[in-house]
Amino acid sequence: MTEENDKERTVQNTLRLAACSDLRRNVLLSLKEDRKVLKKLREELDVNASTAIHALRDLEKDMLVFQDEDRSYALTKIGEVIALKVADVMDAIDVLKEHEDFWLTHDLSGIPPHLLERIGWLKGATLLENPATDIFQVHESFVSLLAGARKIRGVSSIFVPQYPILFEELILKKKADVELIVTEDVLQKINKDILQAIFADEDSRLTLYMIERGAKAAFSVTDSYISLGLFYNDGTYDYNRDLVSSDPRAIRWGEELFEWYREGANLIER
Repeated sequence: MTEENDKERTVQNTLRLAACSDLRRNVLLSLKEDRKVLKKLREELDVNASTAIHALRDLEKDMLVFQDEDRSYALTKIGEVIALKVADVMDAIDVLKEHEDFWLTHDLSGIPPHLLERIGWLKGATLLENPATDIFQVHESFVSLLAGARKIRGVSSIFVPQYPILFEELILKKKADVELIVTEDVLQKINKDILQAIFADEDSRLTLYMIERGAKAAFSVTDSYISLGLFYNDGTYDYNRDLVSSDPRAIRWGEELFEWYREGANLIER
């Protein structure tokens, strides 16, 4: 029991050092970028020498930071991992607090745990909202997002009558590479003439899947953008808000979300 208590105290101490002090946390995040001499570190953090040294000594005692032969401060191997986790938590908090109402009022069950753990990859995303005077603004932004895309990956659990026509143009005229995952209900509503016209073109690049389980998200990922829509907690879809980003990490996050849905979907033969 004593050994377990000692281990718990060690964990708590490291957590306190890394996360519970703004200064020590900022030192770790600064050194995550590169090793630095005291003067540069002090100037970057806007603190005096004694304050910076005190924080560095605390981190050194816990084997998170060391001073090399050139008197530059750097992260130890353990410090590198801790700094990565601290940065990840900070990014996640940033995303969740920036759009707090969006996350609190929407159903997140359409996002698997391994991607919720990386929600910080959406840092910097913009929440598009329809103003009272323009209820189609989010829709128009979505169409604009797709217009110049060469590659599109999307999941749709909602049906919008204009979308099949839009995708017909993207696939047949603009030669976009498209993979779509739809629910059975959405598949039944797609105009069969449009689908047949796309499949009849040997050069068309449409791969269509159907997912039997409910998809609690509607999103598209292109070569340069991600647009994410969610359902409210009461089960109705929110047509008025989309979370969008052009950041490479956010796009990769969206691609992995698509891959997760694709693993549980069935290919529709041409």
